[in-house]
Amino acid sequence: MKYGIVVTDKDPRRFAAAAREAEEAGWDAVFSWESVSGLDAWVALSAAAVATERIRLGTMLTPLSRWRPWDLARVTTSLDLLSGGRVILPVGLGAVMPAWTAFEPDEGRRTRAELVDENIDILRGLWSGEPFTYEGRHHHVRPPDPAAFAPPPTVQRPGIPIWCVGLAGARRSMARAARCDGLLPNIAPPGAGAVAAEYEPTVAELAGAAREVLDLRAEAGLHGPYDIVAETGHPLRERARAVERGAELAEAGYTWFVDSYWDAMGTDEAAAVTAARIAAGPLV
Repeated sequence: MKYGIVVTDKDPRRFAAAAREAEEAGWDAVFSWESVSGLDAWVALSAAAVATERIRLGTMLTPLSRWRPWDLARVTTSLDLLSGGRVILPVGLGAVMPAWTAFEPDEGRRTRAELVDENIDILRGLWSGEPFTYEGRHHHVRPPDPAAFAPPPTVQRPGIPIWCVGLAGARRSMARAARCDGLLPNIAPPGAGAVAAEYEPTVAELAGAAREVLDLRAEAGLHGPYDIVAETGHPLRERARAVERGAELAEAGYTWFVDSYWDAMGTDEAAAVTAARIAAGPLV
């Protein structure tokens, strides 16, 4: 099991300092988060890449349907080169919120899903460093001379690892995650009117999602390393509970456990809370 931590402060100086402290405390990865406006997560991650040597860097997560894939390929390839191959790209369809629709309309869940599928294909093609063309419903890559059109490849081969949100029990969603490099399981809460953000899935439910995605990979003939990623939002005072949960998920085949505590975000105590969580070290 590897352990990551989300730092909600995207100020590039403070984020870089937090990443350096996380590396020194033994964490395996540090994650920022994306928004439509405000400070940029990728600038903060670039600052962290310069300030660190070992720790992996990513978002939690990138709303992939919002990006032009060639723009994201340029950003992520640059960061992968800068960091020496330490980037992880967690992605999802993106949650529709006022902070999003204030700037652009929601094209609908079906279109967002189609865009995520196409964007994954294009990212992988552009990361390869090989001549690449693409024809999709929404995107086209048509260089005049494909042989001469070869962006620099990523340090990581065959490309940057993509972790994808998969809704347990939804075959298309889970199949999308299965063809990526890792699963971020989404478990729908039971009962009408239940709020997903407030529901903590059981270990059995999360173990079932892991089996589901691995079965889909086997069905598709996909083999090789694959990450299954859990998140926790427990307060630091409940650390023992989080450690126990991480141990149970490791037995269920989970490979990453990400400390993603959002409750202090935007408060006066946010910096101190994050510093304390980092200093406490990985959840082992």
